Amino acid sequence: MPGFGFTRIKPPRSPTPTSPTGEVVYRLGFVVSRPPSGFSKRISSILIITATGLEQSLLRESLSDTTTDTIGHRNRVVGNLGGKSITLLETGIGFTNTAQALTEAILDSSPEFAMQIGVGGAYLTSLLKVGDLAIATTESYGHLGVITPDGWQSAEEIGIPLLRADQDYYNTFPLDSELASHAHKIIQREHPEFAVHSGPFVTVEQCSGLTSTGNQLAERFSAICENMEGAAAAHICKLYDLPFLEIRSISNLVENRDKEKWDLSGASTAAQSAAITLTNNWPLTTGR
Repeated sequence: MPGFGFTRIKPPRSPTPTSPTGEVVYRLGFVVSRPPSGFSKRISSILIITATGLEQSLLRESLSDTTTDTIGHRNRVVGNLGGKSITLLETGIGFTNTAQALTEAILDSSPEFAMQIGVGGAYLTSLLKVGDLAIATTESYGHLGVITPDGWQSAEEIGIPLLRADQDYYNTFPLDSELASHAHKIIQREHPEFAVHSGPFVTVEQCSGLTSTGNQLAERFSAICENMEGAAAAHICKLYDLPFLEIRSISNLVENRDKEKWDLSGASTAAQSAAITLTNNWPLTTGR
């Protein structure tokens, strides 16, 4: 059978080592029978996280049979879309809020897949425009590291990884390339009105309101855009072996700050439209 399957087991919930062949991994009460490829798996539950309510307003309107509550002091909406159970979680901005809210949701309901959507700022060197869609291929903590007399050095200079899993992770978390590629093709096919791009994202603690700062981060990580939550989500999903996809629409260019040029509402709508399309087209196969 294509993809991989989940079978519920009893705790322990903490990770145990991977088998020598990588065929069985115990994580969070799951047996993962094959290493996840993400896109071809038939799933019944999807967790969609956004930093703000604006970034999920269209999705809320698209759900049927909804219930609302809070989890970990975060707003949660559960409903149905495309024959799947969808959970919308409003995490709050920044990576601490994101990590806390996402961890609460994973431990509470054990979703099969997580998608993060929202707005982002495009670096000038990417040539992205306001309203374009971007899909993350990697996520990096942009400010984690060391300032030395020779300039900024990554967290590897400290020598303590953020996460030890299948490898040591410092600043950057690679995302599932096949999943990102298939999502790109489907969005491009179903939404010819949008320009769709894929590439590295950077997660920042402070928004880059200077052209020079944006150019520096773009060069440092070969990145196309920045946001304030993505690396934390990629980090937590890697920790719990949860397939993860991040999609953002460009609300502004990373230049000297001028909010008159921004389009937060339009970008929020574009990112949600992409998420709805992917939900309705799951499993993500392109041979249709």
